[in-house]
Amino acid sequence: MTTQRTPVDIFKPLLEQFCNETKDINIGDDFPSIFLPHVMNGYETAKKKIFYFGQDTAGWTSTKELMQKYSDNALSEYVFETSEWINENGFLDYNENKAYGFWTLVAKLHLRMKGVTKVNGIGRAFYEDENLQLLDDFGYGNTNSIEMQESLLRRNKWDHIDPTKYRMIKDKSKIFDKLKHTIEAYHPDLIFIFNWGCNEKLFLEGLNYEIEKYEHIKNHFWVVNLPDTQTKIIWTIHPNNLKFLGYRVDELIDKILDFV
Repeated sequence: MTTQRTPVDIFKPLLEQFCNETKDINIGDDFPSIFLPHVMNGYETAKKKIFYFGQDTAGWTSTKELMQKYSDNALSEYVFETSEWINENGFLDYNENKAYGFWTLVAKLHLRMKGVTKVNGIGRAFYEDENLQLLDDFGYGNTNSIEMQESLLRRNKWDHIDPTKYRMIKDKSKIFDKLKHTIEAYHPDLIFIFNWGCNEKLFLEGLNYEIEKYEHIKNHFWVVNLPDTQTKIIWTIHPNNLKFLGYRVDELIDKILDFV
């Protein structure tokens, strides 16, 4: 009988490898380090286990903190401590009612799948919303475990980073940028990927998959099936880019729901 591996079993060896290979690069204590996929408290008991993937996260746990965990032989703690932000609903503060925000799309889609058709906004005011409890059972990941250069530029951080060191760190981080780790750690039934710029061959490496390509959202819509795990993936554009194609978030959600 095969023993089911835990998230620590899967991610701790990868963290050890990454830390060992990057500890002497000295990119800076404050550089945002590895983002790991993680889940909310109600995920394990959800009727359908759902994961949402974005592109990257603007700022994350510092390199200093990760390397301290590595030095203290406490990387198991890192695997779970990085989930505190989402379980404390930090995405509400971060989103600030953005019309095309990643968390606007995630929260509204998740609520629509649970029958909630009217959502005024996803921001701090939602802490008092009666439907907040419905947003406690999904998983969250990114196709990039290290923040991308374009995001660092947008946050005015790039000028303070050594480009050569960044490329070395980014290259070593690619061991995390595989969907198979999330599949093995969290066994999702349904996955949404909101990043059209992601290289599907690299991200899906190690998985048996079948891609169905559709013309929806101006040819930015795939359904990917994983027959070995009976997992469905809906892969489309990041909401930040929707407005350039002439769509609203609600229109994308309507189309997604046709395939769920």
